[in-house]
Amino acid sequence: MKVNKTFSLFLLLGLTACYTQREEPLQPLDDVMMQAFYWDVPVDDQAKDGTWWDHLSSLAPELRTAGISSLWTPIPAKGNWGIYDSGYGIYDHYDLGNYEQKGTIETRYGSRAELEHMIATMHKAGIKVYSDVVLNHLYGGDENFEANPVVTAYVKAGRGEPYPESDIQWKNDTAYTRTHLFFPKHTGKGEPNYEWHYQHFHPSSTSDSLTDFTDDVLRPRTKFFGNDLDTYNEEVQQRLCNWGKWLKGTIGFDGFRLDFVRGLQPEFVSRWVNGLPLQDGQQPFIVGEYWAEDGRYIKEWVDSVAKGGADIHAFDFPLKFTLTEMCNKSGDEFDMSRLAHAGMIRGFGLPADNVVTFVDNHDTGKEHDKWLVKDYALAYAYILTHEGTPCVFYPHFYAVTQHDVDNPSLEVTAPTDLQQAIRQLIDIRRQYLGGTLAVLAEEIAGGDLQSPTKNLYVARRQGNGVKDGAIIVLNNHNTDTLSITLNVNPDGFTDWSGQMLVNLLNPKETITVGNDGQATLSAPNRGYSIWVLKIGNMKYPL
Repeated sequence: MKVNKTFSLFLLLGLTACYTQREEPLQPLDDVMMQAFYWDVPVDDQAKDGTWWDHLSSLAPELRTAGISSLWTPIPAKGNWGIYDSGYGIYDHYDLGNYEQKGTIETRYGSRAELEHMIATMHKAGIKVYSDVVLNHLYGGDENFEANPVVTAYVKAGRGEPYPESDIQWKNDTAYTRTHLFFPKHTGKGEPNYEWHYQHFHPSSTSDSLTDFTDDVLRPRTKFFGNDLDTYNEEVQQRLCNWGKWLKGTIGFDGFRLDFVRGLQPEFVSRWVNGLPLQDGQQPFIVGEYWAEDGRYIKEWVDSVAKGGADIHAFDFPLKFTLTEMCNKSGDEFDMSRLAHAGMIRGFGLPADNVVTFVDNHDTGKEHDKWLVKDYALAYAYILTHEGTPCVFYPHFYAVTQHDVDNPSLEVTAPTDLQQAIRQLIDIRRQYLGGTLAVLAEEIAGGDLQSPTKNLYVARRQGNGVKDGAIIVLNNHNTDTLSITLNVNPDGFTDWSGQMLVNLLNPKETITVGNDGQATLSAPNRGYSIWVLKIGNMKYPL
């Protein structure tokens, strides 16, 4: 059995740090989101009773104590599959669990009254609530079939991508589609009474063709889910904008996560965001799900929305895929120098103020080939110390077993001690971190594949105006504690020469930075260390 040992690499010359240099106020970070649901949250389907809103309400004090400042919550509207629907099969925008349709009054998550109570409870605890919303599509059932002359002509002419035959019922050579959506009479404040018909969905005219969905490119006319809303249609745009205003102004959400923005043209998204009521005098928080491995498309989309005057965040999918590799692969298979240019901020130049980082979400959590399966804390150590707004996944925090949606026998559960690690990292983020970040160790010295830098990633984050930041060391070596000696004073950062540093995760470990700025930093195998200035007789850990 191989015992732990420490390797040292002395980099006599100061490294040129690779980091984003931006002017940013140094202030305490209180910006940790939680995705407060997953694909198959529990529901009492026999009693048609959704319990999730009440469950979240009960967690409010605990979440605030843990340092969670905002929640991303599920789609609140009634879905086509009633009590079973996760919300992504959205049917009636204005039924939040208070109208009887689709076989139920409540949604999978509960009643409208329970939803509004949850929002009020979170606000009382100082936690903002960001609702998931679907603007791309609506679903219908067999009761929603109507004659569709546009689809009839479209199929017979063979234009563009085929309209799915499973969504068509043929009668007398006419295509019927599930596009006539009608609802009980809405009686609440700001709730309209209208119906949807085939002309509201793609293809909506004889000149409208569906497009394929085979790459990361924006596809606003793709029938990928349900009935694809024609968001170029003025009436459709106005209805969706009114819904957003209602969710914000009447229901009380603080911001939104936009589902499947690859199906929405940026100009419409800008209009939708700009039409929302202000949040504390500012545009509400908005984050879009542009699922792409190539971050160029994500940045292009964010920039395009910005041209319309709307400020929007994007989930960092490229970083998620890189972190999954880092955790799941062995130290021999994953080169840690890849982290220097990983993700939307370091790899594609999207400003940190427009990025939400994450480790897993409800979609990746239901597909086993996308799971993290080990060393979760390494990934959270990265996102909770780095730039961008970090998002913690509920099943990771609460060690909920996740099942593959297509093969439930496949399952994964995060370790129970991960919650404590996440809590500690959130506390460190709030107490010590802010501003920009510099990657201190980027190159593999001399191309030596046995060099510790292949298994080490070292970065220094600025402080928060009160404390002077920290150095983060990640080590993915399978068995060995590793160390590296390098210059810890990148350009634009405070000079730590001659100062003593302490490892917050093991306060017995201290080092003194040389007068030349060199320091020897270490981290345990498949783990991390976080080094800060040791101040007088201050007690550590926190």
